[in-house]
Amino acid sequence: MKSKFCLALLGLGLTIGAPLALQAAEVASTTLSVTATVLDSCTLTAPAGLVFASVNTGAVTNQTSQGTVTVVCTAAKPSVTVKLEGGDNAAAGQRNMKNVANDLLPYIITTDVGHATAVAISGNLFAGALTAVTPNIFSVYGQIPAGTYPAGIYTDTDTVRVTLNY
Repeated sequence: MKSKFCLALLGLGLTIGAPLALQAAEVASTTLSVTATVLDSCTLTAPAGLVFASVNTGAVTNQTSQGTVTVVCTAAKPSVTVKLEGGDNAAAGQRNMKNVANDLLPYIITTDVGHATAVAISGNLFAGALTAVTPNIFSVYGQIPAGTYPAGIYTDTDTVRVTLNY
């Protein structure tokens, strides 16, 4: 019995005096600062321009096309205007496309599919309040009056400036 007690004490001594093989890891922590600035801004795009099909000069009806102008703002805007300039070939209050022979092909831009409300040169496509974050999409409708025009490829590309004031 004495030997069992000594062995037990010897075992206890070895356990108490022995270095720990599995010690807990040290833990250190800090914070990570995360910041962002969202600017009060708007973006303006015209993803769908006015592209007319081949114009039949013998047609007695107007040729039409539809496009869009899109505005996205980071905050709601109570007072906004979207204006359409006249293009490089405008003359006497009329928008025109031009071919390489400098022939003109007149067209109008309206805000409605029935072509009742024309947008004047430097006139408003839209005036009013805009919602935040969601795209504000404005349809534009183009119309070439019925008539006889010289053959050619007519353009007014990249020249009808769209201006957003907010």
